[in-house]
Amino acid sequence: MKEKFNLTLLIRKFIVLVAGLFILAFGIALSAKSGLGVSPSQSLSYILSLIAPLSMGTFTMIINLCLFAGQILILRKNFKLVHFLQLAVVFIFSYFTDLTLAVVAPLEISSYWARLLLSIVSCIIMAFGVFLEVKAGLIVMASEGFISALADKIRKDFGLTKIFVDWGFIVLSTILSLLCFRAFVGVREGTVIAAFLVGYCVRFYNKKIRFLDRFLESPTELMPENVYASLSCPLVITIERELGSGGHEIGEALAKRLGIKFYDYNLIAETAKAAGLPADDIEKSEERLGIGLLSNLSQGNYAMSQEESKEEAIFRAQVQVIREIAEKESCVIVGRLGSYILNGRPNTLNLFLSADLDFRAEQIAQKLKIPKEKARKMVKKEDSMRAKYCEHFTGMPWGLACHYGLAVHTSDYGLDNSVELILDAMEHATCKVESAAE
Repeated sequence: MKEKFNLTLLIRKFIVLVAGLFILAFGIALSAKSGLGVSPSQSLSYILSLIAPLSMGTFTMIINLCLFAGQILILRKNFKLVHFLQLAVVFIFSYFTDLTLAVVAPLEISSYWARLLLSIVSCIIMAFGVFLEVKAGLIVMASEGFISALADKIRKDFGLTKIFVDWGFIVLSTILSLLCFRAFVGVREGTVIAAFLVGYCVRFYNKKIRFLDRFLESPTELMPENVYASLSCPLVITIERELGSGGHEIGEALAKRLGIKFYDYNLIAETAKAAGLPADDIEKSEERLGIGLLSNLSQGNYAMSQEESKEEAIFRAQVQVIREIAEKESCVIVGRLGSYILNGRPNTLNLFLSADLDFRAEQIAQKLKIPKEKARKMVKKEDSMRAKYCEHFTGMPWGLACHYGLAVHTSDYGLDNSVELILDAMEHATCKVESAAE
């Protein structure tokens, strides 16, 4: 069934897109005015405008037209007529760039610390502009289209590809700056600040600003309101767990005692099928986000684009798989943020299992046959990644008590006694095993 054309929604998205482009251009103008460097993607157009008798907006247009041409060369037969809409964005954004530069031209700031503050403020403003442009979800920038096509061509991650493209702009800008001015112009501390701060701010806006969702008719919750009204609800037990606290063992024992299905590692194959990705990729990426400088920059690049990261594709597939499983049969589901995905579902018991660090390290050391100190580091790292993963996709802290019906500190009771404790608690709860047909 084809989606009905909605002119009102299209106009709303166009308004948000144009507003985003103007705010983004205004932020860039402020960063240029600070004199401490502009964002990596704008560094080349800025330095060229200082060398040649053409405006920054004009060079922005020229560079984006070159990237658009590069996109055509890469895509070839896969290039679609709809991609020509990127040219409209190029012309609008280039015009806004020169307009906002004229607006801030009278601004005079001599103090270094005031200029630094202006550079930081400009990043916050740029991020809001990017947030609006991405939220509109209407037309991508020519630069984003080029990077997306290049990433597909070389079979590399979009976020990492954008990092290398940005570095290309920085290197070219730096060379031109040193050759023409014998100093760093356009690429300075403000460029470094923008590289980190803009992506971080966009992610913050994505989590905190929700008023546009209703305006653009976008869903804001993992589970839409009243979605369960027409569904039968077999018993589902979800288990979130700290590494080494016995989540797999306790979940398996509960499923056996209750005579229901058990899902943990076998969810990998189901997710791989739904996401269209190799099972190995799912196993390496699920319930964790990359850590470190390069990973943070890559995640920020995804936040500033309409591209979907591998982690987002995996999570979206897991949401689909877990909901389908919960609809058709009673089961125990370990991990994968099941309690958040099935938030509000009747006949669901959400558990959180924790344990003392020494207990967990001992469990992992015995299971993997590794030294206890190495197991201790592994436990801390894995818990940190799970917490980061939860906060990224739900906007909420991992292990927050209000999301669980029962929290068990398994090192206080042991794994077997923890199973008995949970089963005893279920006798006093409203959760009951029932088939989907019932």
